[in-house]
Amino acid sequence: MKRGLLVVSGGLLQVFALKRARELGIETYLADGSESCVARPYADHFCPMSTKDVEGMEQLAKKLAAEGKIAGVYTQGADVEYTVARAARAAGLPGIDPEAALNCNDKIKSRELLSDAGISRIPFAAVESPDEAREAAMRVGFPCYVKPADNSASRGMTRLVSAEGIEEAVQEAIDACFSVKRALIEREISGNEYSVDTVLYKGILYPAGISDRVFQSKERYAVQIGSRTPSLLPAHTQDLMYRRMSAAARAVGITDGAFKGDLVVDDAGEIGIIEVTARTSGGHDSQLRKPLSFGIDLMKCTMDIALGNPLDPLDLIPRWIKWSSTFAIFPDPGVVTAISGLEETQALPGVADVTLLVKVGDHIGSYVHSAKRTNFITCVADTHEQLLTLEEKIRGTLSIETIPE
Repeated sequence: MKRGLLVVSGGLLQVFALKRARELGIETYLADGSESCVARPYADHFCPMSTKDVEGMEQLAKKLAAEGKIAGVYTQGADVEYTVARAARAAGLPGIDPEAALNCNDKIKSRELLSDAGISRIPFAAVESPDEAREAAMRVGFPCYVKPADNSASRGMTRLVSAEGIEEAVQEAIDACFSVKRALIEREISGNEYSVDTVLYKGILYPAGISDRVFQSKERYAVQIGSRTPSLLPAHTQDLMYRRMSAAARAVGITDGAFKGDLVVDDAGEIGIIEVTARTSGGHDSQLRKPLSFGIDLMKCTMDIALGNPLDPLDLIPRWIKWSSTFAIFPDPGVVTAISGLEETQALPGVADVTLLVKVGDHIGSYVHSAKRTNFITCVADTHEQLLTLEEKIRGTLSIETIPE
């Protein structure tokens, strides 16, 4: 019988994991609340179940494990680490401590633990209702971000430069929560942002690549345009970031598996942590770009850990250096009337993937968080200059036209 994995979440990024699992001879059982989820065609078996149904997922994992069908529970690029940890623990399979997973999934708990460990000095406050918001925000200071405790991709997040609108921002954040129903208010960390992938095995942190993130102007919302790999940061700064990630892993209790951080480096070179999570990075970063840039295999090594296999360090040793990026183009909000240049873009040398999430007739809303992006283009080149040139060529080739509603 082939080794089996219960894969939690059937979103776009899980497609890459399911394809890799098939190449590795791993039987996959995909669990997602949507029977039409995009990853379903790539799984060997499908189990209709919400990724937030923790008790249901525990029972499913126990059943599949008892029948000898799975040896592990897995996800990557999706914020379901707590569900995965609980399911693995219930089935007696390898996995991280559910409490450690919750420490990552809950941004407020993460901030408290990082602060208590002296790793983060960002002023913050947690509130449960808009009535508490104004006083808490005045203590934290401005500019500040108001965030839901347990959501991702900047959903429900607002940037404020004063107390005006704080109550509405807190309510929006609470409405975007899944289960915690609290909002985090934290002082803005000024500087450039970076996505840091690492893998832990028996408490030892292994570097897995740093990417430079690019955002639209953060006047009210944080919407990521894209990111590039490898980072342009000096080697000693990158080393310090990995050391900071190792300390953060100890603080939240992660000892095995993927561990990703969103970090900031300010003009003085000081490193701040925005958040950490017990999964690989999203946005095609760990799925496509770090393999393209370095020749590493983040999905294989994290699947090995989920299955209880020893980590093969060779999976994480860079074999080459290439420059890659994933970015989005931003059509004006409205109804899509035409899409042109897709085949020409896909045919360009260096274009690795073009993912369109809209078609003619679809509505594009305002860009209030990163999940509102309608496309992802991933490309690779031998030099940084060639990569920038290729990006511009793609922007001049692919077009999504809209008209206002």
